[in-house]
Order: sequence, then structure tokens, then C-alpha cells
Amino acid sequence: MKCKMTAKARVNPTEDLDKVITAISNIFKFDELEIGDGYVVVTGENDSLIPLRDSLKERKIRDTAERMFIKGAEKGKITFSLSKQAAFVSIPNIVDREMSALGEIDVTIETDNETVFMEWMTQK
Repeated sequence: MKCKMTAKARVNPTEDLDKVITAISNIFKFDELEIGDGYVVVTGENDSLIPLRDSLKERKIRDTAERMFIKGAEKGKITFSLSKQAAFVSIPNIVDREMSALGEIDVTIETDNETVFMEWMTQK
């Protein structure tokens, strides 16, 4: 399975850029970092997702993660959001985009097989 991960977070005027980068770094090992005007974007491949996968297993939230992955699945990609505040303390908290207005970390996974990706991320 191949995948490309892109995680983007808005940096609000009241937020510290370094703290937003720390939040993302606590959840993903990324290959590239882009800092723009009011946002941070990181990208990576399969290995970038291993810390998140391990944390889902450790925190015993794989079933919840799987439901959110299914909800965000489309042909060739999966999208979901993570709480920036929780990520800052190394906790992957998957949030419903429609319910949250706090400016989360928006994650897009482009993959050649959504089902295999979800199984890999949530393997029991």
C-alpha cells in the first residue's frame, strides 16, 4: 500500500507558530514542512503515519478512528481532522470537522486502496 499524507493547520493570530509545529510533530513524522502566511503544511509517506497508528493502538481508540476514516473516505483519499490542542500534548483526538470551529489539523491521505489503509492504521 502506498499513501501520501498531507496535514495542514491554520495558525491563528493568537497562536504561537512553534507550538502549532510542535503539535503536528507530536503526531506525524513528516518529510517536508511548509510555513505560509497563517498556516503550516507537512507532507509524508507511509512512515509518517506510524506514530499516529501506534498512538491509536496504545490509546485503544482504533474503532473510533476507523469510523472517522470511513466517514471521510472517498475514491482514492481519506480526510479527517485532529485537535491541535490535544496534539500539542501528543494525544491524537480525531474530531468531527462539522462540529469543531477551533481550527484543527486537517489531514488528507491519498492512497491506492482505502480499505487496506484503514486496516493498516487500525489493525487489532
